[in-house]
Amino acid sequence: MMSKIEYRMKKSLKIKFQHLLTVFFLLVNVLFSNAQNTLSSSDILASAKQQYVLDLQQQRVDFLKNSKFKLPVVDEMEFRTETNDFKLDEQQYVLRGRFHTKAQQQAHAGFQQAKIELNTIEQQLLMQDLLRDRYDAIVEVSYFGKLLEAKKEQKVLLEDKMTVLKKSINLPKFNILDLIDAEDDLHEAERNILRLKNALTLAQQKIFRYSNQQGYLKTDDLKLISIDEVMKVARSLSTEPSAAHATLVKRNLSVNLAAKEQDIRRTQEQNTFDYFQAQIGGTDDEGFRQVFSLGMGITIPVRNRQRENIDELEFEKIDEGLKYQEIKVQLKERMAKIRMEMESQFELYQLLSQQLENSQADEVLQQYQKIAGASPIAMLKLRGSQFSKELEQFSIQQEIYFLYVELLDASGKMMEMPLRNYLEADLVQF
Repeated sequence: MMSKIEYRMKKSLKIKFQHLLTVFFLLVNVLFSNAQNTLSSSDILASAKQQYVLDLQQQRVDFLKNSKFKLPVVDEMEFRTETNDFKLDEQQYVLRGRFHTKAQQQAHAGFQQAKIELNTIEQQLLMQDLLRDRYDAIVEVSYFGKLLEAKKEQKVLLEDKMTVLKKSINLPKFNILDLIDAEDDLHEAERNILRLKNALTLAQQKIFRYSNQQGYLKTDDLKLISIDEVMKVARSLSTEPSAAHATLVKRNLSVNLAAKEQDIRRTQEQNTFDYFQAQIGGTDDEGFRQVFSLGMGITIPVRNRQRENIDELEFEKIDEGLKYQEIKVQLKERMAKIRMEMESQFELYQLLSQQLENSQADEVLQQYQKIAGASPIAMLKLRGSQFSKELEQFSIQQEIYFLYVELLDASGKMMEMPLRNYLEADLVQF
């Protein structure tokens, strides 16, 4: 008979196996579904429009638009009554009302419109951040995907070098240090490949999240705008940030909101009409023979009675105006810095392109291979030298893409309507 311990162990192993089997089928299902649903870069950028944070902000804007806020003509109505020695037939009744002026109604309407415009620009700022994240994610996926393929090719080259060195152990000029160095290089390449796979997985996870898990970005079909075209677009942009830049527009609208609030304070100060009232009663007469009177209250104007509040709002308006100029200068300086870095990287990119184009390595390699007894190690080193330049050029290329996206963000070009995919040469609308 099976002991209790053996039975429990068997049952535990069975449960673990079932769990592993479940996880395996889940992974297969996820991979299969993802493989069937790849997204273009424009699809990923367009997914920004579906983010819930934009929906929440749109709800705020819609609420303000649909609330139809209008300051009523009647501010408040007040009913008063008073007795004369508790004689009910001599009861007095007073109806008093306070009213808003036309100027107050207009000031409040202007303030409400300023709030709508400010909340609308907040929505554009959210959209700009969402697009920037997606642009960066697309460039990351492209970068890690292509670099991973290049590193795999490098690994093959290093494996060939290891094979040649192992076969050269019995040769007189064999140096064990060369074999050790080659092995270290190969192991480092393997570690780099694993790091790149993890980095690519994390970058693709961003795509899953940004696209509401509808699919992933297929790097094979991704055709980014050429580096020459990137520089052409960058150089065509103004040195000043766009006046339609959402951050600058927000500051202008904040100044406008403070000005509209000032208008409300001023109309309150200018309104000297306090109340209007109708009074009846106080005698034992009936009907219209009772005492009936009309009255009104006027506030005696006191100079600058709202001055403290108005001055506070004026300071707020000045501060917002100063912030506008400060942000504009910061954006301009940021654009200049990005351009300088792009030009520096592009100069290095062109130099590497020229070196690779003018290099005699390929021709020398072909001739060297024809020579009887040519050293395989020398040929591998020659190919490795070329490969290192290609990898460096590739890394610089990707850095230019990142700077390009940053420039689109700083200049405000990214949010120009209609929205376009600036990573594609034909600037597809989305």
